[in-house]
Amino acid sequence: MSAWRRMLVLGVVLALPAALAAQEPDVRAQLAARGAPPDLAQGVAAIAADAAARGLPQGPLVDKALEGWAKHAPPDRILSVVRQFAARMDDAREAVALAGLAAPPGELVAAAAEALGRGLSAPQVGEVVRAAPQVPLAAPGLRVVAALAAQGLPVDQAVAVVADALRGGRTMAQLLDMPSVMRAMQGQGMSPPEIGRQMMEGGGAGEHPEGMRPGAGAGAAPGGGRAPMPMGPGGRPGSGNPPPPPGGHRPPRRP
Repeated sequence: MSAWRRMLVLGVVLALPAALAAQEPDVRAQLAARGAPPDLAQGVAAIAADAAARGLPQGPLVDKALEGWAKHAPPDRILSVVRQFAARMDDAREAVALAGLAAPPGELVAAAAEALGRGLSAPQVGEVVRAAPQVPLAAPGLRVVAALAAQGLPVDQAVAVVADALRGGRTMAQLLDMPSVMRAMQGQGMSPPEIGRQMMEGGGAGEHPEGMRPGAGAGAAPGGGRAPMPMGPGGRPGSGNPPPPPGGHRPPRRP
């Protein structure tokens, strides 16, 4: 190898760490842009750098810090939460790896960490991951489980409902609609365990249980949920009007 070629290779090797560092998000700059004090930004940056050295994503840690800062949490509390979440991502990556993904994407690791924080066990995280027919559906699936658990659905039911929906081939939109379906059912006075049973019997995501109307807009309930269908004769879901009489002429709709 010529001297010129050796110098060129050496220059590339020396420049590689700087190039990789430039690709990483500037944690301090992101926090400073939101008004975080320098000590907090430096502390979060140190935790994020340590996580990155272990192969974990930094973005979720920045998001946690920004969330705490937006809620006016004390800096010490924010750093504690960020540090705990970084440790939880280690556990989450291990849980996902045990489910068969040796090198999971950062988004999935973060979603698994959130699920662990909502009370899921490592085997339950693995159950959801294995139920996903495609890797990109695993992270949304875990987030939906966490959301359902936050709304009061027992964790074991939330895992069963979402895993069943994933195995049933539900779409991303159907999956993400499940928390709004649960909110609407809660608005009808149903208890969380009963909601879990109804959602399982209805086939999981995208199958609106009895008394639920698909669609949004004018039919949406406050807060993004689904509005209940008007009840027809006999207490069954329907238009609220009696069926048309013989001859096909329907009486005027009641106001």
